[in-house]
Amino acid sequence: MKIITCCLISLLTASVCFAQNFSFNQGGVKNAGYYEEIPFENVNGRIFVYPQLAGRKYKFILDTGSPTNISKALATQLGLSVISKNVARDSNGNKDSLIAVNLKEIKLGNLTFNDVPAGTLESQLYKCWEIDGVIGSNMLRNSIVQIASDKRLLIITDQPDKLKLDPKHSVPLKASAGQSDPVITVKLNNKVNLYLEFDSGDNAFLRMTEDIMNQLTKYNAYEVLSKGYGANQFGVMGLQQNAEKYLIKIPSLKIGLARFDNTITSTNKVSNPAIGSKLFDYGTVTLDFMHGRFYFDATNEVNDLNAKQWPFEPAIIGDKLVVGVVFEKAMTLVKPEQQIIAIDDKDFSTVDFCYMLNNGRYILGAKESATFTIKDAQGNVKKIEVKKE
Repeated sequence: MKIITCCLISLLTASVCFAQNFSFNQGGVKNAGYYEEIPFENVNGRIFVYPQLAGRKYKFILDTGSPTNISKALATQLGLSVISKNVARDSNGNKDSLIAVNLKEIKLGNLTFNDVPAGTLESQLYKCWEIDGVIGSNMLRNSIVQIASDKRLLIITDQPDKLKLDPKHSVPLKASAGQSDPVITVKLNNKVNLYLEFDSGDNAFLRMTEDIMNQLTKYNAYEVLSKGYGANQFGVMGLQQNAEKYLIKIPSLKIGLARFDNTITSTNKVSNPAIGSKLFDYGTVTLDFMHGRFYFDATNEVNDLNAKQWPFEPAIIGDKLVVGVVFEKAMTLVKPEQQIIAIDDKDFSTVDFCYMLNNGRYILGAKESATFTIKDAQGNVKKIEVKKE
């Protein structure tokens, strides 16, 4: 019988299925009794580290929702052995080939990992972040991993006594069989347990699917703020397809003792629900893969995430800034894929994809209202006044 192992590459929003007895959960640190502190860079909620391969440092992103990956160019340069071949499908339904290679040795600080499988994918995201690969959960699955965002330190150890871990701040963690992506338990409105991946490759706070939303309906666990249509998420193989979306508010979401009130997120048709790296803004995260616990030491025990929302969300297609998702209050004003050629007095008639990917969240800054100049498919241009509500 053939076993299909499904792997989720979160920062690239891609699913990979190997139609053979293959698992990314191989290799690791050979020696016991290790403790390593590794400085990292945090840019827009994404964590970058500098591992060594073949005696040279490279830039990788830490993505707990992904198996380890390296660029095709680097795999070729290092002459890495191929251990599996198959097809990758991203969450938007697009396909590409995937080759898994063997990293005979990869070092993080003074810590050496041997014989770790890594996928090879090319993506515009790699180019924008100037990275050579991804440190994934399969590489970390036998360790305790702490992300202390206030100190910019990644700690990897097999010695829990060296960390101040309070069981009261923990929830169960379950790692997948295929790549050890961590799934944790969160509680909605003090009555519903929800099992979500912890995905450090996604810089949002909460990623939600329409399917999960529908399952939660009977528990009155959320409020629908608005219904929309369009696409605004970019995966390894392109922008997602236009689809219905719902803007929802969750009154209370708890991770251990930490409570988040009025969490607002929009749903996806196809994706895997997750807590993202925005959580680092609120405290220290520890993934104890060894003992199956997830610790969150919050700076504040209660956090109110309520915020006004724009009635539509932008997206990037090629070198154009476009209307992505349109919610009900803006449906008479704009349509998905219409071009945004200016916001207030700033020209956006042509944009750089990488610049927008890295800085797009700052375009509107602290504005509560803005004038958008919109061009439709026929070339007609109009200005519209839009307010957050």
